Amino acid sequence: MKRINILSICSILMIILLLSCGKDNYEAPNATLTGKVTYNGTPVGVRGSNNSVRLQLWQNGFELKNPIDVYVTQDGSFSAALFNGNYKLITVPGNGPWKIVTDTLDINVNGNTDIEFPVELYYSLKDVKYQLNGNNLIATLNIQKLDPTKSLDDISLLIGKTKFVDLGLFIKREIKSGDSEGNITLSLDIGSELQSNPTLFARVAVKINGITEALYDPNIHQVK
Repeated sequence: MKRINILSICSILMIILLLSCGKDNYEAPNATLTGKVTYNGTPVGVRGSNNSVRLQLWQNGFELKNPIDVYVTQDGSFSAALFNGNYKLITVPGNGPWKIVTDTLDINVNGNTDIEFPVELYYSLKDVKYQLNGNNLIATLNIQKLDPTKSLDDISLLIGKTKFVDLGLFIKREIKSGDSEGNITLSLDIGSELQSNPTLFARVAVKINGITEALYDPNIHQVK
């Protein structure tokens, strides 16, 4: 009986060893794709919390095609560990503050590969500047309508305790409602927040009517 138990235990250990060796034989990705989502060569800011905005990669030459989600960070950058090969990078319908187009970006990934992924916007956001005047945080910016069929819900000046600031993660907000274009100024009293927080960061968000994700300043400004 003892001999049978010993043999059983040895058999189980051998199976575990073989399985673990099999796992070790799988190759790890040998390349890295990095890049930024851009409009006219300028990074596009998005919501960075909760992996809200993503692109998708499709690899050519595989019978079973499953997309690889590539999450975009708040400054418009993205990164993915991949195998060398040919891929197609596309936008995801209903995701992101840009137009959904049928065009794809063909990418040849070979080692560390860096790219730009150009998109078409409904509105442009540029010349964003922040200034602290006493307890008032003032943001100036320029908005240009690029699609005449769209309008704005609102423009927000947000502050947060960390570098991650967006419409899902903020502690105070000033809103300018309605459609706007041209030079815009927003002011927010942050006196109590300056006293109660060791660090504060600011960001501008532009919410387009009918589009789930807002357009953001790609640069996070440290107020304190």
